[in-house]
Amino acid sequence: SLRRLITDLNSIRREQPALQRFRGLRFHETSNDRILCYSKSLDDGSRPVLCVVNLDPVWRQSALLDFSPGQLSPQLAGPYQVEDLLTGRSYRWEQGFNYVELDPRQLPAHIFAVTAA
Repeated sequence: SLRRLITDLNSIRREQPALQRFRGLRFHETSNDRILCYSKSLDDGSRPVLCVVNLDPVWRQSALLDFSPGQLSPQLAGPYQVEDLLTGRSYRWEQGFNYVELDPRQLPAHIFAVTAA
């Protein structure tokens, strides 16, 4: 339900310091203009959070995201782990382009905590 999603989003925002600040916002290129991708991190590049949103309210959309957290923090220069804070699923990604797919009927966004692999 929408109530649960909003509750989860508010909880994630309280737990992630980068989401409590105005600074540290970066937009990232995607291969699909219906997918929005941005990250936020602390001033030193630590504790990055990657947000990916399907802007299409009806259809499933997929894209390649151009995200390299090694540009934010040297500790994240190699392969890295992303954990979706909405679903609890984790993925191992490489620097550069990675694939996402979002169905608005299931979940319209990913909010990934990014850590070293």
